[in-house]
Amino acid sequence: MPIRDFADFILGSIAALFPVMDPIGSVPVFLVLTAGVPQSLRHSYARRIALNVIFLLISFLLVGGGILRFFGISLEVVRIAGGIVVFHAAWNTMNAESKMSELENQDAAQKAGEHKDISFMPMTIPLLAGPGSIAVVLGLAAEASRGAGTVETAQNLLAVVIAIGLIGLIIYVALRSSSLLLKWLGAGGIQALSRLLGLFVMAIGVQLILSGLGDWIESLSL
Repeated sequence: MPIRDFADFILGSIAALFPVMDPIGSVPVFLVLTAGVPQSLRHSYARRIALNVIFLLISFLLVGGGILRFFGISLEVVRIAGGIVVFHAAWNTMNAESKMSELENQDAAQKAGEHKDISFMPMTIPLLAGPGSIAVVLGLAAEASRGAGTVETAQNLLAVVIAIGLIGLIIYVALRSSSLLLKWLGAGGIQALSRLLGLFVMAIGVQLILSGLGDWIESLSL
C-alpha cells in the first residue's frame, strides 16, 4: 500500500471516530464527575481513561464483533445499559452533599481509594467508547478487511490502530487540561457548574436510553 493511501486511511478513521467520541465535549462531563477530586488523581484518571479507550476500541477492532455475536448482545442493548449508567452518575452528582474541605482534599490525595473510580465507567463506557464509537470501529474493521490481500488488510487495520492511538492522545491532553478550567472557575464555580451540567449529563443518559430503545424497536420490524 502506498504511504499516501496509508495516511489517508488514518485520517479517514480519525474523521469517522472524532465526532462520535467528542473528546473536547467530554471535558465538562469529566469536571462534573471529578468535582472535589485532588488534581493528582484527576491527572491519573485522564491517563487511565485514555488508555482504557485505546485498549477497548482496539479490542473491538480485532475481535469485538465476534464477542457481541457470541453473547447475543446487540449495540442497542449496550446503548440502553450505557444510558442507565450515565443517568445514575449524573443523579448522584446533582444530589451530592457539599464537596470536601481543603484539608480533606489533601488527605484524599494520599487515600485515592476513597474516591469512586470513574475512569472506566462512565467515562470510558459509555461516554467516550460507547455504542456509537464501537459501531464506527466495527465499520472500520469491515472496511479494512476489504483490502486486496492479507498484507493490505493488515496495513489497513494498523492505520485504524494508529488513528485510535492519536484520538487517545487527544483525550488525555483534553482531560488533563481540564485542571486549567478548574483553576479559573474555583471551587465554588465548579460546584455550581457541577449542578448545572449534571442536568445535561442526565439528559445524555436519557438520550442514550431512548436511542437504544428506538433502535431496538426498529430492529423488531413491527
